[in-house]
Amino acid sequence: MDDVAKGQNLDDFLINLAEGLSKAQSRLNQYPVVNAMGQQSMVYHIPRMEFELKLQMTAAESSVPASSGRGTSIQKKAKLQFLPVKTTQQNNSSSATSIIKGVMVAAPIDSVVTPVQLSLSVTKIGARKAEVTVSALTTEASIKGALVELNIDRELSEKMSKAALKPATRLNQATLVLAENGSAVAGLTISNQESEGQVIALTADLLGQSQTLLYRFEQG
Repeated sequence: MDDVAKGQNLDDFLINLAEGLSKAQSRLNQYPVVNAMGQQSMVYHIPRMEFELKLQMTAAESSVPASSGRGTSIQKKAKLQFLPVKTTQQNNSSSATSIIKGVMVAAPIDSVVTPVQLSLSVTKIGARKAEVTVSALTTEASIKGALVELNIDRELSEKMSKAALKPATRLNQATLVLAENGSAVAGLTISNQESEGQVIALTADLLGQSQTLLYRFEQG
């Protein structure tokens, strides 16, 4: 807790813990486990986090201007400040130490959020040209006009093929707009220097859902 700044409210520390947990879960979401077909099979999830805060509450005085019939005077007003307690820190007469324990539990997504099933497919249209189709299915509401982020995961591609992708291997669009049928298409250009058998990892993100497809380039 040494990196947590002092605050005027206990909320400052709880919000800091929640932000740290959210960042950790976001990092896990970036590395889904895929099956042999290149489809996302699971994502690791942090179900709960137990915490213990040992805080020192110190009364600090601040000067506040106050108006009266005789003019303006200065009044002293006491405020509480919270600081994380270090093991070598000792209390003084104007402070008190409190230990707060709690658990942050992952809650389900709000029921008003429409569940979406996201999928990716690749169709070869030329020797080194292909079309990437993103499809989103939902039974509760239309998602026409929703934006999909489409990218090439070059790090994963290199891990799967033991060779880095060439810079000329790229998508012609990174952001797609879903049509009435819930799909969108982007072009994929494969570099002339790309070797046969090279794996190209494609990722799509929509409304908190992610999907990864491993496409193996074949010239035939």
